[in-house]
Amino acid sequence: MVSKKEVEQAVDRAKQMLSDSGIDVDVTAEQLWEWFETDLPFPDISLGEVVINPLLVVHELVEIDEVLKMGFAITRDVIMRNPEKVDDAHLIAAKVELLVAKNVGAAEHIKERIAHIERWAVDETVSEGRKADYRRLLAEAKDALSRIHQQ
Repeated sequence: MVSKKEVEQAVDRAKQMLSDSGIDVDVTAEQLWEWFETDLPFPDISLGEVVINPLLVVHELVEIDEVLKMGFAITRDVIMRNPEKVDDAHLIAAKVELLVAKNVGAAEHIKERIAHIERWAVDETVSEGRKADYRRLLAEAKDALSRIHQQ
C-alpha cells in the first residue's frame, strides 16, 4: 500500500510539472487520497499505480480540481452520482496531461495513453459527442507523439 508521504511527494512533483506548463491546481494530497476512495462504476487504476507516474498524478489532480470547480465535494458517491460531469473533468484532465507530457517530451507516456484514448473513443458508455471529443484528443496525441519523434 502507498504511504501518505509517497502521495504527498507525488502531488508536489505533479504540481511542479503543471506549474512549469503554466497551470495551477488547488488540490491536496489528502484530496487525491479521498478521490481514490470513491465508488466507481468499473474497476480502475489504484492510487499506488498512479503515484509512480507523475503524468497520471497530473491527470488526477486536474480532474479533481475540475470536479471541485463544478461545486462538488469529494464524497464516496460523487462519481456515481455525477458521471457526465466527472467525464467532463476527465476530458479536461486528459488534455492537460497530454499538454504536460508533450512539454516534457514523454513520448512513451503519450504512446501508452494513445491506446487508452482509442478505447475511450469507442466506449459504449459515453455519448457520441464525447466519443468525437476523444477522437480529436486522439489526433492531438498522435500529432504530439510525431512532433516529439521529429525533435
